[in-house]
This record gives sequence, C-alpha cells and structure tokens, in this order.
Amino acid sequence: MAPDGLPREGDSPRAEGAEGGIVLVVDVAAPASVRAACAELAAALADRAGEPVTLAAIPDCCLAAMRPALTRAEDAWTEVFWPGPAAAPRSQVMSSAPFLWREDGRPDWAGMWTTFCDLALYGGPPHRGPESPLRAPPAGDGAASDLAMVGEMRRGIWETTGLYAEPAEPGWLAVTCESRSMAAWLCAVIILENVEARVEEDRLLLPAGPAYVLADEVKSIVTVMAKTHHYWQAHIAGGTDSR
Repeated sequence: MAPDGLPREGDSPRAEGAEGGIVLVVDVAAPASVRAACAELAAALADRAGEPVTLAAIPDCCLAAMRPALTRAEDAWTEVFWPGPAAAPRSQVMSSAPFLWREDGRPDWAGMWTTFCDLALYGGPPHRGPESPLRAPPAGDGAASDLAMVGEMRRGIWETTGLYAEPAEPGWLAVTCESRSMAAWLCAVIILENVEARVEEDRLLLPAGPAYVLADEVKSIVTVMAKTHHYWQAHIAGGTDSR
C-alpha cells in the first residue's frame, strides 16, 4: 500500500478469492487527502460488509464513461451524497445560469457560460426536465416563428459556438456544423437534454416555435448548443475522449 493509501501493483489483496461486489471509485486527480479518505472508507466498509471492497483510482474521462452504465439496468439506481448535514440531494434538472446583459440591453450570451456541468449523456442532469421538454410545433401548424426570438437564438449560437444558424422550415432553426458526424453527435446528445433535434446532412435542426420567449425556450436553445458544442470541441473532435 502506498503512502497515500491507494493500492499499487504488487500489493497483497485484502482477502483471498473473489473481489466481491463492492467497488469504490475515485478520480485519480483527486487530492491525496481525498484518496486516502477513500482508502479508509473502503477498509471500514470491507470490515462492516464482511467482504472485499475494491478501490479504483481512474481518470476523469473514464469516470464519465462509467456513468451511463450505472443506471442502464432496470433495477439499477444511484444516489449522490453531499457534504454537510443540511445538504440537499442533487437536482434532477440542470440549474439555470443567471442572465447577463450587455450595455445595449441585449443578452450577453458569450458571457453566461464559463463552466459546464456534465451532459445527460454522461450522467449529468438534463437541461430540461421530462415534464417540460422543448418540442417543435406540429408539422403544418402554420404559425410563424417570432423573428426577434429567432434572431436572438442565431446570435446566441454564434457567440457561444461560432456556428452559423438560419431559419429552416417553419418552426425550425438550422445550424450548419463542421461535418455530418458533428451534426449527428450534437443531435443525439441534445435529444437527451430533453430538447427536440433533427439532423439533415451537416445541418443540425433545432426547434424555433412561434411562442418562444427569451428567458425560457430561447435560452434553452442557446444553452444546449453551448453545452454540447463545448464537449464536442474539448473531448470528441480531437479524438481525445474515450466516452
């Protein structure tokens, strides 16, 4: 056992035989004090459970890749524990970033997001809850989208992603992506955020309904584009992500 409390190659197992059904996983980049605390917890849990406990330290990308599998089975479940006696469970929906405004009175889309929570694809909270999904108007509805709101969606997408968006068929906004693969990946991931999306060649289609308002639907469209595009650029496009 190393000084930080984590097992290393060559260490003797705590018990002979099977490793048991309890696995404790920690980010390998976590502070040494945190990893040592996890080792102490694993040892205490093994004593209490009467079976071996596996402690694994893995990179953050591998942690993210595990999250979808944690709830894939019908009888699977997860629970998040927060520090402090009054800590509340994690919200099931992503918290909303506060609106920032420019001096001209228009939304400062580029300044609203400096950090990003995990995508729903990787176990994070979806942007919208299942009770309030964002859907495009029914085909043949005939109602025109609000041009001012469409303009804000286009501006927000441009400021946060650098991608060009334009009105498509009634009720839809088309975002030109860098490739078909990019459009398909963004489409699939955005759907998991409870926002409707479609893909046509290298264009990602997002809803642009006639009754959309700035603080609700418009902000949602810009948010999911900023969030998913950030992951695409940081983890997928360069081929550095194993998820």
